[in-house]
Amino acid sequence: MTPLLSLVTVVALLQGAEVTASVDRTHLTVGEEVTLTVRARTRTADPIEIMLPPLTGFAIVGSRDMTEVAITGTNGSVRTTVRELQLRAEQPGALLIGPVRARQGRSVESTDPILVTVDSAADRFTVSLSPLARSLLESAPAPVSHRADRVALTMLVPSDTVYAGQQVDLIAAAWIPRELRQRMRRAPLLTLNSPEGVWAYPASASSGVALSRQVSGHWTDLFITHQVVFPLAAGRLIVPPASVEYALPVTFSFFSREESYTLRSDSIVITVLPLPPASGSPATDVVGQALTLDLHVDPATTRVGEPVEAAVTINGVGNVALWPEPVLKWPAGFRVYPAQTEVRIAAEGGRIAGGKTFRFLAVPDSSGNFVLPEVRYPYFDASTGRYELVTTPPRGLAVAAGAEPRAARALPPLLSRRGELGIDRLSRQGGWQGWLAIVLVPPFIAWLTRRRWRRRPAAERTPGGSKRPPLTRLGRLEQEFLAVLTSHVPDSFARDGDGLAQALRAAGVESAVADHVKRLRDRLRAARYGPRGLGDAAELAAEIEQVLRVLGADGPAGAGMRRPRTLVASSLLLGFFLTAPMSAQTPSAEALYEAGALRAAADSFAARASADPRDAAHWYNLGATLYRAGADGKATAAWTRAARLAPRDPTIVRARNLLPAPDATTERLLRVGWGTPTEWGIAAAVGWVALWLTVALGAQRQRVLLLAFGALAAGAAGLGVTEMLRREQPLAVVVVDAAPVRNAPYGGASAAATVPAGGALLVGRRYGPWREVHRGDGIHGWVLDTEIAGL
Repeated sequence: MTPLLSLVTVVALLQGAEVTASVDRTHLTVGEEVTLTVRARTRTADPIEIMLPPLTGFAIVGSRDMTEVAITGTNGSVRTTVRELQLRAEQPGALLIGPVRARQGRSVESTDPILVTVDSAADRFTVSLSPLARSLLESAPAPVSHRADRVALTMLVPSDTVYAGQQVDLIAAAWIPRELRQRMRRAPLLTLNSPEGVWAYPASASSGVALSRQVSGHWTDLFITHQVVFPLAAGRLIVPPASVEYALPVTFSFFSREESYTLRSDSIVITVLPLPPASGSPATDVVGQALTLDLHVDPATTRVGEPVEAAVTINGVGNVALWPEPVLKWPAGFRVYPAQTEVRIAAEGGRIAGGKTFRFLAVPDSSGNFVLPEVRYPYFDASTGRYELVTTPPRGLAVAAGAEPRAARALPPLLSRRGELGIDRLSRQGGWQGWLAIVLVPPFIAWLTRRRWRRRPAAERTPGGSKRPPLTRLGRLEQEFLAVLTSHVPDSFARDGDGLAQALRAAGVESAVADHVKRLRDRLRAARYGPRGLGDAAELAAEIEQVLRVLGADGPAGAGMRRPRTLVASSLLLGFFLTAPMSAQTPSAEALYEAGALRAAADSFAARASADPRDAAHWYNLGATLYRAGADGKATAAWTRAARLAPRDPTIVRARNLLPAPDATTERLLRVGWGTPTEWGIAAAVGWVALWLTVALGAQRQRVLLLAFGALAAGAAGLGVTEMLRREQPLAVVVVDAAPVRNAPYGGASAAATVPAGGALLVGRRYGPWREVHRGDGIHGWVLDTEIAGL
């Protein structure tokens, strides 16, 4: 039974997506609307591309995209992508909606065509012609022509100066004498090209005579094409010339051939003005008229972990499709996910109008009574030339305790501070100049050594050494003092600069002792390099010994037991700093972690990681805190950074196994090699130096040694370069429960795929709050910058 079930599942996957298309009615009249619903079902995670046929005779007035995921027992999950189009019939007759195709990978499925019957008793254009367009036609002057058989073409616009985002009606009118029109066997064809830099709605053309007018004693019929555009930016808007094509029979015979004519109009320049500066009102790019704002929250009472749906609807006149998303300031403790966006377009007195609904899902993490503040939506009213503001009243939210709280996770152990590794610090301080010296210096030294050994006798090849003078007691104490400072403050910049006292306090040294140590270091520098010399060397040596005992180091004689740190520190405080105030003690990040204050502990560990990003322990501890709090995506990002700093640490390796990669592509992108690039570079440098040392000593006949050292250098260099290139990829990790990858950088765009928490993505360019992402498995689109964390 199990093999048969597996075979059926494989066959279902190979068949690709199942696509269906349907309409809610097949018989209507001109001007009425019909809903076309396309459903594509699949059992795989590959993105589905829905390709619509040409919708001849229909105008799209609204659309809605959504994705549903259902889990059906042992058959796995079924993902259904639904696209709904609201169509308005624009011409009578039998209109055919062609096959709808759905592409998933290499598989392409199509539906059967749909036939819709549209009835009309009058000309279609008489129904759809707006009052604004009709008033433009009626007030337009007739063309000046002394011939009754000549066609004229003009372009009409309401005004030659508009604001950016304001509606502009473009009308191409063809004036055809009635005697000439009666000779035509078919209606003329008008073409209106959309200008660049605008948001254009589909053009509508008359299938018959729109208006008739008597000019110079002869009747003239008008055929027009009307299009609505919205300029997107200020500047000069050039409307391309319109054209009209018609044909006339050469003779009056029915079988006579026709001669075609084409006439083009002049182009029109429209000045697009920027919006005026907002004085006392919030700046905005939204242009509209009589906008209204409504906020609906359902339910108003919920529990912890249960979602709340909020819908914000904007209604009014304007470019509905480009209205941006309003800002909802959710209370702290709510996880918010943008849901589907619905657009409804309708005509209102010749103006583009309608509504746009933005939906959100919010999941509360804590119980209590919360208030969702008022929503503010400013816009510019071009009819009055003023900025307006619409608002919604605040909404109350009551969140009760969850019915089934999630069980606490295991407590990962914390790591102590380690600081930056010595080889990493050496590589960072040496820079590329140090690596270049390692590559060039050994061959040069080998060549120079071989040359000297050939010219000089063997007795002269052993150089004499010089003996360093013995150190004084103060010199030995100074060396011990500097060594103790290095053990407490590994960072040389903080140890040698003005931030020594702050770094000692961060290392656990009491505030008064840290200030005294800084002053003692400055006295040593002044005594050694200043103009006065050492001064009283015995007094300075005694003070150094006392500070060394406080910091935990033995005296120069090495005799006696070390005094308790607290007692000696108290003696120094009583002897030198009786007037120094005691600093307030705050709980450490480790104490907060043990006490369960995870948010405060995470903030403290994040501050440590930001101050010292080269310490793997800080990133590991941050990841452990986030893992215990349930933020798996953020924990994956923190542990990946820790593994890149200490790839062989067993604690970090065990921690990463607690959060396995959600897919194979993520596992490949987040893979960490056995060693860091610096470690591989040091290994390659050792092999390289040993190779040339062998040559310098005259052992080039030992081919085994030369091959071994050469293989070590080449292999380690290759592994280091591979690891370095892997880490230089612009990687990011999804930090929310599920990040929808949208086809375009706006919330209303359909989601091509969804990446779970911890999934890795390659990031690209930025567009506002959106980042372009892609992966090798075909995922490509846009995600919000707040949904990912870079590595």
